[in-house]
Amino acid sequence: MNARNNVKRPSDQSLDARLVLAAAQLRFAARVDFLVARWLERCATNAEAAQRLCEFGMGVSLVVSSPRWDESP
Repeated sequence: MNARNNVKRPSDQSLDARLVLAAAQLRFAARVDFLVARWLERCATNAEAAQRLCEFGMGVSLVVSSPRWDESP
């Protein structure tokens, strides 16, 4: 039986450090992009909610018992 084992073991494979570093940098950049996009989405949602709250508040008039600043005594 002359069957050869052509499967390389992980220890036999030579890894180029530059390729490993480049792959790690790409994964890191993709993760940062994902986190920043999620943060911006939350900021936009909060800004929309604040805008709706301000628009609602502009229609409501509050009665204030203290004198206004622009009026002279």
